[in-house]
Amino acid sequence: MSNIPKKLPKDYTDLLLEIKDRVRTAQYAALKVVNKELVGLYWDIGHLII
Repeated sequence: MSNIPKKLPKDYTDLLLEIKDRVRTAQYAALKVVNKELVGLYWDIGHLII
């Protein structure tokens, strides 16, 4: 037996779109932070090699 209501609220689609947008925004922000750290690491490794 499912707990999902048979009739969805009118703003349900808008709510899902908002949630998806927030998840995508957070994922993109996390990706930028990780990439920045990796570039810094590679830069430091390059200096160590030289």
